[in-house]
Amino acid sequence: MPQFTSGGAVVHYEIAGSGPPVLMLAGTASDGASWAPLTERLQDRFTLILPDNRGSGRTQSEGEIGVADMIADHAALIDHLGYEQVAVVGHSLGGYLGLALAAQHPQKVSRLITMANGDRFGAKEVALFRDMATLYGQIAPQLWFALLYQWLFADGFFASPANVAAAAEASTNYPYRQSPEDFARQVRALETAGPLDVSRVRCPTLAIAAGLDLLVPPSRVLAAHVGIGQLTTVVVEGAGHSVHWEQPERVAGVVREFLEG
Repeated sequence: MPQFTSGGAVVHYEIAGSGPPVLMLAGTASDGASWAPLTERLQDRFTLILPDNRGSGRTQSEGEIGVADMIADHAALIDHLGYEQVAVVGHSLGGYLGLALAAQHPQKVSRLITMANGDRFGAKEVALFRDMATLYGQIAPQLWFALLYQWLFADGFFASPANVAAAAEASTNYPYRQSPEDFARQVRALETAGPLDVSRVRCPTLAIAAGLDLLVPPSRVLAAHVGIGQLTTVVVEGAGHSVHWEQPERVAGVVREFLEG
């Protein structure tokens, strides 16, 4: 089981594929496995590095966590693996972490792709996640996931109630499912994340927005990246916040094209 120690945490990560290294940073309530739709489409061209953030998956840490801890973990992981520089792809919280990593450690990031994230966590997002944290220990996990999906996916996902139920059951039975306590820890961590000075990001950057994103609409994604010198933007229409799950072929194609320059 690949892992290393960083700032008192034991950080778990997986490696898939071969080729130039790409660090894949997951969002809130997600771990490295959440990249599955892209992993299977990118591992033939890239070495994908898939860590579990603090408070998720198989990473172990005690006490409160902060966004700064996660940024430090990912910078340390690059060093641990012996890379001078990697490309970084991040979704939601992972996109924020990627921006911060590129701003704080520009020598470590060759290219950056963010998906469905702003430069801070808005009051609406924090309030929603606080309420979801309260509910998590009070209702059946299948119902909790079904409620969460309403913020993550566009209308098409809900066309088949049986598919929604199956997805909620699969999330509930995932062997490394985030506990209610760890979800609450990650939510509190969001409140430690201030606005970023993205003008410090020097690498070529691609910002992907989802046209039907209820959490971070395209206008917020685009605004969050203003000030980055080498910026490309793409809006994936017809997809919600979990854009790489709803349109994996489209997103994988955009990612491949950008990373290969």
